Amino acid sequence: MKIQYRVEELEKGMYIAELDRPWVGTPFMFQGFTIESDEELAQLQELCKHVFVDDLKSSADMNLQKKLHSAVRGSTITVEFQEWKGLEKLRETLTKIKTQSDDTVVRLTQYAESETNESSPSDRQVRFRETRNAVTRLIDTIAADPKTSQWMRILSEQDATLGRHAMNTTTLAVGFAGALGWDTALKAAVGEGAMLHDIGMAKIPKQIRDKPGKLSKDEFNLIKLHPAYAATKLKSNAGLDPRVLEIVRHHHERLDGSGYPDGLKDDMIPEYVQLVSICDVYDSYITDQCYREKFTSSAAMAHITKRAIRHFSRELIEKFIRWIGIYPLGSLVNLRNNSLAIIVASDEKKRLHPTVLLVRDADGKALLPRRTLNLQFIDSAGLSAEWGLREIVDPKSVQINVRQILLQELQMH
Repeated sequence: MKIQYRVEELEKGMYIAELDRPWVGTPFMFQGFTIESDEELAQLQELCKHVFVDDLKSSADMNLQKKLHSAVRGSTITVEFQEWKGLEKLRETLTKIKTQSDDTVVRLTQYAESETNESSPSDRQVRFRETRNAVTRLIDTIAADPKTSQWMRILSEQDATLGRHAMNTTTLAVGFAGALGWDTALKAAVGEGAMLHDIGMAKIPKQIRDKPGKLSKDEFNLIKLHPAYAATKLKSNAGLDPRVLEIVRHHHERLDGSGYPDGLKDDMIPEYVQLVSICDVYDSYITDQCYREKFTSSAAMAHITKRAIRHFSRELIEKFIRWIGIYPLGSLVNLRNNSLAIIVASDEKKRLHPTVLLVRDADGKALLPRRTLNLQFIDSAGLSAEWGLREIVDPKSVQINVRQILLQELQMH
């Protein structure tokens, strides 16, 4: 944040980000510097009436920071919007993951449909090896930075096709497993299990998979066969981690025994299976389906929480909610001054004060260029009454395409 400051009140350690006049013609060699001497103070007092001090780049001395933030509460405040921290690295990683995921979706779909296409056993084995290699590369990239998995889910194509749903579930599952500190082998099993969990759906007639209305009992009984179909298809592949087969066969099992295909209960369902199940359900909720519109992330969390007692480990659900966050990445929020913004970054220890990308002002006018605001520093400056978070907003209700905006900002459109 840049704070307008009278020159007679400046102190050493303050970072001068901007003058009240052009830099050209001043004795300062750089456009932005930290005051280190009495001479620099004197020069500023001679040349300017006020300057703009950047609190983030100024000395971290507690007394100096307290003085800066006290000044913010006065009439001289000018809110400046900061760079999206880590944007370049995020863009680079997401571009790499997107390329890998698009390739993996194609290979997975081909493998899932290999039996219906009357492929030979040797062709199916080749497709499976290619799919596994693609999945392994993807898992390694996501595991290196678990937070990117949430970004990929936000930016992915919004459809419920077998390949895309598998990809979305995989990115979430690997990211969540990484956040939990699971070892490399278990993350790999989780990733492969998530990627392959629905390949049995390829054997279900398309008119049933894509039916917009409620399924009949017979139709649902057919749907319930897909985990066993998938496990059978995969069983002949040597070298596959047994935990992958467990995930594929049991991702629809529930703690109260109401799941399928085997009606497992409680401790019979391993934690790694439950993790994929949670990510599977969450992705299904936040994706448009043929029988309903998608939920917002917060609404999806509410539905999953209600099911936690009967279906999932409460502890694992709580960890998932903490990982996704109270204000999940990509959420559209209304600020207290009626501006609209998108959550683009969040410190796990300061979930209530994320960094937001402003997209509309208080009058409903689109903000271009869009700029980011770190609400943590707004709060410390005493400006929460104006710039604090009010509530999460359904993007459809205000006709905002969050995915498209983020793709533009990340220059990935």
